[in-house]
Amino acid sequence: MKISVPRDAQCGQIIIPRGDYWVSLRNESGEINLAGGGKDYRLPAKKRRTKVKGKTTTVTFYCGGGTCWSLVISTPKFGEWIAMLEVARGRD
Repeated sequence: MKISVPRDAQCGQIIIPRGDYWVSLRNESGEINLAGGGKDYRLPAKKRRTKVKGKTTTVTFYCGGGTCWSLVISTPKFGEWIAMLEVARGRD
C-alpha cells in the first residue's frame, strides 16, 4: 500500500524526506518498511493487538494532532503494528 508523507518527518533517529512511499511490515524484526525514492527506511514499530477482525491487510496514516502522525498496519496473520512519526511544522 502507498502513503504520502506531506513534509519531512522523523521516527526516532530516522529522518524521512517528504514524498510517496510503499509500506510493508517486517514482523520478524518488529519494523515497518517504507520504500520510495530509491531508499528503504526501517521504522521501529510496536505490536498493539494480536487478533484483528478484518480479512485483508490495511494501512492507515493519519494525524494524531499537532505534528504527531500514526502509521498503523493491520494484518489478519500478524496482528496490528504502529509507528509514530514526528512531521516538521510548515505551511501547506
